[in-house]
Amino acid sequence: MDPYAFDSTAGNLFSEFVHDAAQAFEVDPNGIYCIGSGAVGLSCNPRNVRDGHLKAFASTSDLDIAVISQFHFDQAWRDLRVLAHTAYTPSASKTLRDKLDHQRSRLFDGAIVANKLMSRLTFGPQWGLHRRRLQLEWRDRLGLSGTVNLWVYRDYWSVRSYVAEGIEKCVEKLRSFDDD
Repeated sequence: MDPYAFDSTAGNLFSEFVHDAAQAFEVDPNGIYCIGSGAVGLSCNPRNVRDGHLKAFASTSDLDIAVISQFHFDQAWRDLRVLAHTAYTPSASKTLRDKLDHQRSRLFDGAIVANKLMSRLTFGPQWGLHRRRLQLEWRDRLGLSGTVNLWVYRDYWSVRSYVAEGIEKCVEKLRSFDDD
């Protein structure tokens, strides 16, 4: 089944997207996944639970794309370690520090939030251009206005764990509404 955002009645859009993204980012097509609300139609982010309901995917929603590549994950991890080391970046801006702190919370999950630090990654200039192109082209094709977010995962297990954790937290938050 195609992800929710890629309406299968309009053809093989997700297959086309995967092929396009895999070529652009020089990764295996089997490592490209749509995650989050674009995948299932409902947000898997517990911050998006409102009044006992999950937020539905809408034309304004972001499209979250998981790129599984141990090579790119390891490269990004090295880049981020250098960036975060005070000997290399002693006077980093507050914005950069905030982005690095946000990334630190995801690193143990085996995820790099590529969008936030794209320009600082070795492969960032190339990926940044392709992300913007994909965003413009595919937002139009899918009738969306949100951004395309790239998440680089070390392996498939990391994607599964991250998604499962989000779902568990949503369920927990939804159950709290039952207690009220």
